[in-house]
Amino acid sequence: MEGISAPLVAVEWEDITAYSRTAIPEDFEPYRLRKLTCGILWKDTEDYVVVVGDYDLTNAGKDYRHNDFHIIPKGVIREVTVLRESTPLSVVGLERAG
Repeated sequence: MEGISAPLVAVEWEDITAYSRTAIPEDFEPYRLRKLTCGILWKDTEDYVVVVGDYDLTNAGKDYRHNDFHIIPKGVIREVTVLRESTPLSVVGLERAG
């Protein structure tokens, strides 16, 4: 598959807590939201990582083959776990249906 390979990862990160009313009530307790995002580690920069949740194996020759991006700033990442090392995306152990 055009030599594309990337590790599959699980990224644990902190998100914001939001409150949608005009006034915050006295009994409101803010808490930290911890997220887990899994997918293909598409890009790893000094400031952020990009994790792709979907990659279209059948869309050869098009400008796009991936979607469902999560661009996660490094400052909110708690842990990155490699689920599978870099493997060509065409060899992920899936069999064609039919």
